[in-house]
Amino acid sequence: MKFFFILLAILTLPLMAKVDLNTASKSELTTLSGIGAAKAQKIINFREFEHPFNSVDDLLKVSGFSEALVEKIRDEVTIGVVSKSATSRKAKRRKSANADKIDSIMSKFDNEPKIEEVQKEALKYAHINNGRFESWISRAKNQAWLPKVYVKGQVRRKDKNDYAKDVFSTGTFTDQGVTVEDQSYIEAKAEFDLRELVFHPDELRVNKEILTSVKDRKKLLEYITKLYFNRRKNQINLVLNPPRSSKGLLNAKMKIMQQTSIIDALTNGYFSKNIK
Repeated sequence: MKFFFILLAILTLPLMAKVDLNTASKSELTTLSGIGAAKAQKIINFREFEHPFNSVDDLLKVSGFSEALVEKIRDEVTIGVVSKSATSRKAKRRKSANADKIDSIMSKFDNEPKIEEVQKEALKYAHINNGRFESWISRAKNQAWLPKVYVKGQVRRKDKNDYAKDVFSTGTFTDQGVTVEDQSYIEAKAEFDLRELVFHPDELRVNKEILTSVKDRKKLLEYITKLYFNRRKNQINLVLNPPRSSKGLLNAKMKIMQQTSIIDALTNGYFSKNIK
């Protein structure tokens, strides 16, 4: 009888051994209560792409694992120590996999204009650019080289009685036998104010206008940049977490279309025209 119990213990020993969450294979994990192939793969994915299990409670971080299920298998599992080299290799694989996934998602939008192009077109359509500011300043400074011009003229008619009268005609003529002589002159004068070569009053006005335009430029760039990346965020969410219902999918696409139309309005249609 004693020999029978010893033999039974030896035969059941493998069944009583706890499963190591950090090293167990998929088939070994499926021996746990309530764990099928799908949940076993989730455990493997978590330790490979997130981090090794530090405690049984880390199972709560795995999708599909409730507190009740974790408590059910708590006595069936153990947490083995993972070497630093193994952890480092897993971290590198995880980082590489994440980078590849990000690159794959972002490549879906390579056919759309870049943010720098959209910003440039928005400023161009709004007639706000540095070249325009420089032109304003240059014209204000060059205006000082233009003189102030004064012109005046006068025509006088004088008869034999020395009576002078301003008239608006020139030449010599005879009126009832009385000879009249016309006298006329034109005077022109140009004035330069050399002080304005140092600072022209219009420069102050131009600087104020530029300051206002710079503020408008900043607001425009902030707005269109935020709009551009909010749209991109919605596109990524649509790829990673597509709505299950038709209504949810339609609403998500309509939101992206709305943001696209606003960007088009700010760039004179440049954005949609340049989607390849």
